[in-house]
Amino acid sequence: MTDTRRPSASPGVMQRLLGSLLGLLHAHMGLLGVELEEARERILRMVVLGMLGAGALLLCLQTVMIGIIVLADPSWRPYAVGTMVLVFLLMGLGCIAAARKLALHSPTPFAATLDELKRDKERLLS
Repeated sequence: MTDTRRPSASPGVMQRLLGSLLGLLHAHMGLLGVELEEARERILRMVVLGMLGAGALLLCLQTVMIGIIVLADPSWRPYAVGTMVLVFLLMGLGCIAAARKLALHSPTPFAATLDELKRDKERLLS
């Protein structure tokens, strides 16, 4: 029996480049995974706290509204109700406008991953 296997040669330039690229990809996927986990946890906390806070505020506002309506003179009750509707409508529109502004001016998600990819691209091309 003759051994027809060739002796293993040292990896060529293309193999080393491919290995480096796979290493970079692995590192970036790890960073992306960490950032996804952080974003998920932050969003979950924000949603839970926002829902609890909104529920507490709604109960408080409901109590205040009922108190105002009950304490108002019967002839002024329609005006009290109309004024509260107008105030809450303006508050709701203000909140929607603030949320829209926040969504439009929020930082780019996964900025660290994108910066790292940009630096790697510059290193590889230089």
